[in-house]
Amino acid sequence: MKTPNHHLMLAILGVSLSACSSAPKQQVAELRSAIDASYQGHYGQSVLHEQLADENQQAANRILKHWENDQYWNIDERQKAIDATKLAALHRHESEKELCHWLTEVHGHNHHKLETSHHAAIYFNTGSAVPIRVNDEHLHTIGHFLHLHPQATAIVTAQTDTVGKNDSNQLLSERRAETVKQLLMEHGAKADQLNIKAIGEAIGADNTAIQENRVVSISINYPESYSDCPKL
Repeated sequence: MKTPNHHLMLAILGVSLSACSSAPKQQVAELRSAIDASYQGHYGQSVLHEQLADENQQAANRILKHWENDQYWNIDERQKAIDATKLAALHRHESEKELCHWLTEVHGHNHHKLETSHHAAIYFNTGSAVPIRVNDEHLHTIGHFLHLHPQATAIVTAQTDTVGKNDSNQLLSERRAETVKQLLMEHGAKADQLNIKAIGEAIGADNTAIQENRVVSISINYPESYSDCPKL
């Protein structure tokens, strides 16, 4: 004869067994996706690699403790220990790299600044947009630099002397700037990297031919690279 307590125990057992049944595959997949998502990004990857480093370090320490207690020693265990320590070091290094990427991502913009370098000038005769003095080596260096660093830009600044009318000299400075822009593009620079600044006549006495004023100069602007951990 079954007692009330016996029925109660069967009911509890039934609830326990139903609670321990296999989880639906969909829930397993959802939980796995949620766990994977928690390791996304540089910081998450840093945490993951640190966990893997700890697991391998613990495996090596367990073998070491067995050896110290004279429990066993064999070639297989020795190799396992060596492999575990190597993996621990590898994952710890990867963890450091990911952490540094995260730091740069978070606050690296606070360290970026724009550097400006000034370069050789190109000279012209009065009233002409054809260069009479060009340092081809400098132009090649600037054009090649801009080609290799697409984030960099250059300002092509052109002016004239005071011979002639203001309006015509303004147009002349624009033509001179365009000439130098084309020269830089022939050496590898892209059009969208080159900004023209045509300022017309230079400041000075009117109707005065000064060679130093018949000039186009080039300045390069480029962001200074920054990394929290450049050695990594």
